[in-house]
Amino acid sequence: MRVSGRVLVLSAVIITVISALFCIIGLSTKGWLGGTTGLFYDGAYKPPAALSVISFILLIVSIIALALQIFDILNGTLRYIPILILFVATFFLLASFSSAAERGFGYSYKLMVVAHFFSYVALAITAYWLGQSDVTTN
Repeated sequence: MRVSGRVLVLSAVIITVISALFCIIGLSTKGWLGGTTGLFYDGAYKPPAALSVISFILLIVSIIALALQIFDILNGTLRYIPILILFVATFFLLASFSSAAERGFGYSYKLMVVAHFFSYVALAITAYWLGQSDVTTN
């Protein structure tokens, strides 16, 4: 991997870490349903909580996969695994805050929107890196 490729993957890792940070803050705060309650109380609407937890786990797995990519451990078709995991994580993030949209727009909802934005930016950087590296290897 060239130096510029390492910089692109490292920036994607950093942005994905920021996205995971916003995701965990959005999960743990009580500003979801109208800004008064959290996702994990007894009367809560359960799909946003489940989708948010799945998206956080996928973000952590994509951080690990991107870190493996920095050290050239993933070769061949395995290079596509980080971008696929990050792609699925962005869908789960989108589903988590869109399923909670009808219940209210608290500050935790907005934190999940920011997490989705950062994961989408990391996905774009990873896609750019992957396209650049595929052109140079073929």
